Amino acid sequence: MNTNNNHQLIWVRGAGELGSATAVSLFRSGFSVFLSEINPPLAIRRTVTFSDAILDGHSMVEDVQATYLSLQDIPDSVSDMIPLYKDEPNHLLDFHPNIIVDARMKKSYSVDYRKWADFFIGLGPGFNTDENCHAVIETMRGHNLGRIIWDGAPQNNTGIPGNISGETKRRVLHSPSIGKLEWKVDFGDIVENKQLLGTVISTKITAPFSGIVRGLIHPDVPMINGLKIADIDPRKDVNYKSISDKSRSIGRGVLEAILSNIYGKRSI
Repeated sequence: MNTNNNHQLIWVRGAGELGSATAVSLFRSGFSVFLSEINPPLAIRRTVTFSDAILDGHSMVEDVQATYLSLQDIPDSVSDMIPLYKDEPNHLLDFHPNIIVDARMKKSYSVDYRKWADFFIGLGPGFNTDENCHAVIETMRGHNLGRIIWDGAPQNNTGIPGNISGETKRRVLHSPSIGKLEWKVDFGDIVENKQLLGTVISTKITAPFSGIVRGLIHPDVPMINGLKIADIDPRKDVNYKSISDKSRSIGRGVLEAILSNIYGKRSI
């Protein structure tokens, strides 16, 4: 049994909110971690995601930094930051990660990933230990949030954002058209009902209710109809720079699954 975390190289695929929280938990626990992300990235809660590093070179989540590297730069087992690469699996598998965490939240997967690494963890709907992974982490808010599923699948995707202070679908905004996006507000701004948030060409994007701006997609991302672009939180006192309770629970669920597989009595 290997008891040195640095000997375990972990690839977290997807640098959005859940993947970033997972990477932070693993990095702080002494694991060698690297991230991958698509370009352009589609995350909206960008103050708590590393995805912007693929556009801006660097990104911070709380006290942890990710840096965008070329595929020729091999992850360092001892580092003061998390490497982030463009999501090209054929190249990244050449790093021979021991563990892979798929945090892309695509909801549907056509590949059996169990041969990709010694231990493959999937987050949320679409993963099933009988079909495509070794363990699944429940991502649905509620009693089982963050629970490790060693046999079977998590709850099905409802398509409805989690309820926050009575708001579900209305708190997530979508692009009204194709074109260039321009924001008129910033993270942490308190906005009022129907206040102008931004525009896509000449089409206005307005607040659905009073709240705090918690999510804004990067303005350099090309707009398409229906793309998720913003998140307004009705809780005006929320700390938008801190990893959310949901994401932290999921990240720690991943950490527990990995520790159980390496050190504990549960192994694949």
